[in-house]
Amino acid sequence: MIALPSIAFGGFSGSAKGVTARQVGGRSILSLKAYPTGYATASQLVRRSALSKISKAYKNLTAEEQKTWENLAETVSGKSVFGQKAKLSGSNLFVKLNSNRAYVGEAQLLSSAPANLVAIPTVEFTDYCISENIILFTGVPDPEDELLLVAKMSNGQSRGVSNGWDKTVIISPDKVPDWGDIDLTEAFQNVMGTSPVNGQKYFVEMYWIDPATGFTGVPVKVSRICQDGSAHTGRALAKRTTFKNSDIVDDDSKFITDMDVEFAPGSTIVTADIKFDATKHDVQEALCNITKEAFDRTGKNFTSVMLGRSNANKGYMPHFFTMYTYAWGREYQFKCAKRGGMWGKIGEVFGTSLTFEFIN
Repeated sequence: MIALPSIAFGGFSGSAKGVTARQVGGRSILSLKAYPTGYATASQLVRRSALSKISKAYKNLTAEEQKTWENLAETVSGKSVFGQKAKLSGSNLFVKLNSNRAYVGEAQLLSSAPANLVAIPTVEFTDYCISENIILFTGVPDPEDELLLVAKMSNGQSRGVSNGWDKTVIISPDKVPDWGDIDLTEAFQNVMGTSPVNGQKYFVEMYWIDPATGFTGVPVKVSRICQDGSAHTGRALAKRTTFKNSDIVDDDSKFITDMDVEFAPGSTIVTADIKFDATKHDVQEALCNITKEAFDRTGKNFTSVMLGRSNANKGYMPHFFTMYTYAWGREYQFKCAKRGGMWGKIGEVFGTSLTFEFIN
């Protein structure tokens, strides 16, 4: 039964569709069930599910293991409270570092505290853009250690909001720079279910995390109204043109087994790392069909020359290849045609070269 709010509830008590009625002192009291206004991201769900397990795990540590956490906690401060640094207990530090590690997929708990504090750098970048088409940070240096970048973003806020950091959620816990770029476009879309909207304001927080210890760096925070052009130079930022494994069509012409091809922005330089297995192919070439979307990225066919090698079991034989894309009817092909050297059906194409020809 659904109870409609009314001054004449009589002796009704119970719940229906989020409305609860109860009798208190002879009066009917109505209350509505509270629902969270936000939503949980995948990384938040991971942390929530792991938090209970991690909290209970501390009690199962040996006295010696707990002592290592207490000793480390004496040198670590938590977030400031009323202007003073909060002190962490050994159990708090155990939960904090292990839950941080759970963010980035580290399932094994640290039973003993890290031997030393780990100095984590701050995320640096030269420019960034938040537009309807792309969320991109450029000029991000590779960290010296094997660190991962955690990115948090808010959904769209009004222009007048000056502090929206409490509305940020983790959209990606494990980014690494790709030629100096951190591309958050797809991560934002996957978590928020939409793209940024022009005129709305977005808050971004990024920091490095050491997956081995769970220590994190000081977050860097920026906010920007969604618009075309970068924040510092105003120029348009775009993704680099690439061909990846996800672009390969899985059919009988799939003789390229691994593909990572990338064009440097603003130039004709192309870098390739390709592995092929042409055992069932009668032509001295490595090829695969690619999607039309991938084919259209260059805007036209291209041709380049790359080095390669095959016959690993015989100490390798060198080759050079012509690498190009080609439209064949309704099929779109990516080819590496052998132009010199002794042919071997299993090998690789690699290196950096110039794209010397674009053909409409």
